[in-house]
Amino acid sequence: MNEFDLIKKYFNFTSKHALLGIGDDAALIPLNNNEFMAISMDTLNIGHHFTEDSDPYYLGWKSLAVNVSDIVSMGGQPRYALLSISLKNLDVNWIGKFTKGIKACAKKYNIEIVGGDTNKGSTSISIAIMGNVSSKNVLKRSGAIPEDEIWVTNEVGYAALHFNQHSLLPKYKKSISNCLKKRCQEEFFKPQPPLEFIQDTKSMINSAIDLSDGLVGDLKHILNSSSVGAKIEINEIPMHKWFRGNNQYELAMCGGEDYQILMTASHKHHNKIQNLLKKHSLKGAMIGIITKDKKIEYSLHGKKIKLSKEGFTHFG
Repeated sequence: MNEFDLIKKYFNFTSKHALLGIGDDAALIPLNNNEFMAISMDTLNIGHHFTEDSDPYYLGWKSLAVNVSDIVSMGGQPRYALLSISLKNLDVNWIGKFTKGIKACAKKYNIEIVGGDTNKGSTSISIAIMGNVSSKNVLKRSGAIPEDEIWVTNEVGYAALHFNQHSLLPKYKKSISNCLKKRCQEEFFKPQPPLEFIQDTKSMINSAIDLSDGLVGDLKHILNSSSVGAKIEINEIPMHKWFRGNNQYELAMCGGEDYQILMTASHKHHNKIQNLLKKHSLKGAMIGIITKDKKIEYSLHGKKIKLSKEGFTHFG
């Protein structure tokens, strides 16, 4: 039983008042005729998401940023957050750097930290985030339409390469430059969800999801929710040249923790989306098309291929 089977069987609670509950990047609660409140929550655990040696500043940043990504993918503006943290030891130097990181992320995205909880135990960080979403431009996983173009907002794979570089074969390890290592580390610890870009394009977008489980896994969430299929041209997926040169496409596509946005939109918006990506200095691209058939076809240089990996799942 993987993460999603677990949720479906045991945690798929029903709600009387929420417009949207379990099954998307955030729950939606009606505020008035024009707005919804979007609420989401993520947890980072020691030994899985970070280690004893992880830089506490960047851990603070990432803890909030992964939640920001959920609100961004719904077309929302993040507003408030609650922090719950368990600490093994009361290391004031570590705590000072951690809070400096979380405050820096909060400042960038104009978020107020308004409360939370502290406990003693194995280091674990949970953040609940709330934001506002216009009822006119709510983005969900279930809005993809056949013939929609599929877009990703920026390059993928850096975080996956950082997390997996020690398990690569020696020949691949040697080919990773120090510059690329540094970029991967930065992307892994300091993700920056494209809030301003999504705010500029949300009226054009039919469906969206944040890339936390990897492009392959998160694409499936959109397709399943929308009851559609897709054709993906792997060569169009934006990624560092190292992945192409070492035939490591699947690492970039399946590794996860990119915290960019995968979205679909009508072809009539193609040029506008492309121009807005440039405006916001994003290396995003159109990578495929939504189809009526409930299946995914992957092609590389025009030839159909099958992937050996899936997206990331807890308990998978």
